[in-house]
Amino acid sequence: MDKHQIIEKIAAALLIDYSSVYYINAITNQYQWFSVDSKTHSLKSEEDGDDFFETIRNDAQKHVHEEDRHLFLEGMKKEKLLSDIKRGEMHSIEYRLMIDGKPVYHTIRLIRGKEEDSDYFILGVIDIDKQVKERQENEKIQKERILYNKIAESLASNYDVVYYVDISSGEYSQFTSRTIYGELIVQDNGSDFFGDSKRNAEQIVHPEDKQRLMEVLDKSYLVSALKERKQFSVIYRLIVDGTDQYTKLTALWSSDRVHLIIGVENVDEEIRRENQQKQQLNDAKEFARKDGLTGVKNKLAYTELEASVQENLDKGLDYLPFAIAVCDLNDLKAVNDTLGHSVGDDYIKTSCSFICEVFDHSPVFRIGGDEFLVFIRGNDYENRKALTEKFKQQIIHNMKNHDGPIIAIGVAEYVKGEDFQVSDVLEKADIMMYENKKELKQMH
Repeated sequence: MDKHQIIEKIAAALLIDYSSVYYINAITNQYQWFSVDSKTHSLKSEEDGDDFFETIRNDAQKHVHEEDRHLFLEGMKKEKLLSDIKRGEMHSIEYRLMIDGKPVYHTIRLIRGKEEDSDYFILGVIDIDKQVKERQENEKIQKERILYNKIAESLASNYDVVYYVDISSGEYSQFTSRTIYGELIVQDNGSDFFGDSKRNAEQIVHPEDKQRLMEVLDKSYLVSALKERKQFSVIYRLIVDGTDQYTKLTALWSSDRVHLIIGVENVDEEIRRENQQKQQLNDAKEFARKDGLTGVKNKLAYTELEASVQENLDKGLDYLPFAIAVCDLNDLKAVNDTLGHSVGDDYIKTSCSFICEVFDHSPVFRIGGDEFLVFIRGNDYENRKALTEKFKQQIIHNMKNHDGPIIAIGVAEYVKGEDFQVSDVLEKADIMMYENKKELKQMH
């Protein structure tokens, strides 16, 4: 083998990774293009040309991916290459070459130039598509891993304890960020999540919530609960250090649909705050519907009740039988004018107490300054006639003895098929009250 053949074989071996090589005269721009046979590692002359830079610009417009074209052409400028040679840099450009309509990653690298006079340089082209795709896949996996870790950290930060449960075997791992079980020791890993959870529940779950939680801590129950929803939650109370503590358990499938992710968190402060707000809201609603002087319900409360009853009647529902009593205080204005409003207020409160005592199973409403309404129902409805008569007899007694309130009353019952509006019953009761009022004046 002569010296020329040996040099050629060494060059071919050194260029094993390259798919093609360009030899460019830096003065004339003339070039030679060689391909490298991947099987025999031999160089094959493909093409000669007079102007490498014009050829490379034309080829780039046709074959280099449009997103990479500008970077490629900037890197392939003669001035840039000569400058890199002088600095002794191994300059390379990564780009996508369009082959059969598909982008294939390549890199073109400045292999060597003669530093003394820079009268030539060599460029090698390497197909790096496989390496780039592998790198991109690894980067994607790494990004996903980082993302999943962040999601896991975020999930763990929202819960005090997270269980990762194999739904088939019951094996589980436990991740704890804060201790919510008091002195109870919970395993980091276990072979029977459902059995262990039920045994733990026996020790620290509030007796009133124990049965409900036991039903939830069942494999078939959770699988069924998660069949048509993304997650399932239950709130219960733990007994921790002798104090009940609201706790929330949330179950959801992991992405593999083989494991359950079960998060447990202390929601005591949140639940108690919500309960307090609900109580305050209920208190406010109750206050808004209560008569400030007598403590019975006011006109707003009666208006809401009437609307509710009317809705049932309009829907044709068989509403419970009811009657309405309208009560009017006699001589309230005279009491206010002659004895003062303080005495008048006492008169109203005494009258209200009397009405409530007679109809003690029915709600009483103060709907005006001297007017009360009773929505008679239940036992009071069954005994309405006797109670009405008792009421009237007591008023007559008060008149004769000049002691106690004087109140006119009218009672009317709802008659299906005859009364279509609650106001129809109220109107009948009002008429009967005025008749009773006249009777009392005649007796006076």
